[in-house]
Amino acid sequence: MLSFFKAKTWSGAGWLLTLCMLLVFVAMIYTALHFCYKGTDHKKLDSVQLLNIDNVLAAYPDSTQSASKDPAVNKAAVAKREERNQAVFNFLKNEYDDCIDEPRLKLLDGLLINLSNKDTKAYLTDKDIFVNDFFWFVGTGTYAEVLFWALMGVLVSLIYYVSIANREALKVAGDADTGPFDPAEISGQVSKMFYAPVCALVLVLGYNLLGGSNNKMTDISIGKGLLLFSFISGFFSSRVMKFIDGLKDLVLPLSSSNNNSTTNSNEPGAKTADITIDLHLAQALLSTPEAADIIDEGFNTAIVTLKPETGDIITLDKPADDQSSEFTATQVPLGKYTLHATMPFKNNDTIINLDANKDIEVSDTEKIFQLDMDKAAEAG
Repeated sequence: MLSFFKAKTWSGAGWLLTLCMLLVFVAMIYTALHFCYKGTDHKKLDSVQLLNIDNVLAAYPDSTQSASKDPAVNKAAVAKREERNQAVFNFLKNEYDDCIDEPRLKLLDGLLINLSNKDTKAYLTDKDIFVNDFFWFVGTGTYAEVLFWALMGVLVSLIYYVSIANREALKVAGDADTGPFDPAEISGQVSKMFYAPVCALVLVLGYNLLGGSNNKMTDISIGKGLLLFSFISGFFSSRVMKFIDGLKDLVLPLSSSNNNSTTNSNEPGAKTADITIDLHLAQALLSTPEAADIIDEGFNTAIVTLKPETGDIITLDKPADDQSSEFTATQVPLGKYTLHATMPFKNNDTIINLDANKDIEVSDTEKIFQLDMDKAAEAG
């Protein structure tokens, strides 16, 4: 039983089937919950609808008489406003296919009964009209929408990635289930199913908080765009993590005394630059049979370092995207460096060691460098 949870026991086809079943299971739960618990959305009246509201109100002009001690007069005025409110509600129901939330209509009726036509128009101009919907766009259900759609985005991206790996495996090994798919990646893929939805929720809450236009954190007004954003955040979870990682320098900046980056100069205020190293295969290696497999797998496992003329070696940050080849370092002091990169690549049962060296100079204008990797001399 315990062997079921060991990544090495999984094949590419087995893991792909598991991901598909998980996606179907999540979609079934999502659909069942929405059928059992109806959602709500908020709408704003557009200019044409407000013009029609004016026409409805014009048919029920405000009484020119002030409040009277005669109960009959006051009762007639109230009855006229009730008739006006009913006409407005009939118009709204027709506009939104009779999907307006009835309890909220009753609350609205109790408020409008005390307002003149002018005040009624002004109130409806800024008021959100709540309508019944399949999705949960009002209340705490909004959070569940973000989590569900981000999780489905993660599962779809993993299904796509694993299917590509399995396809490449079949090209290399026929019917054998070996090749680019690496069971060691499963733990990282499972972790994405947990951290990606939470990160998407944090971004949504952050957007709503910084927007400042809505004081109710759960009533996010971007509607179905929220679902699209959540799905994309899940699908490209690596980029979301890279974005959040970049926020640390803005929200929690390190002081110069705590900065671990090595400098070429001990002078205070030394100029620095954020650099990018883009790894490629050397021209001689591109013509070999394994070149396509190396490119497909990406350079994410490489180790890229900068050795200054004096000081400690700087290790560059790996790309957040598994398929990216760009390594980065921030606040690198301007000066001369020796750029070095190494990467092992498993080709069936053979390990190919790749490496590259290059002397570079970081300056105000030179911040992006390309490094061509070839087989190491000891690789044979």
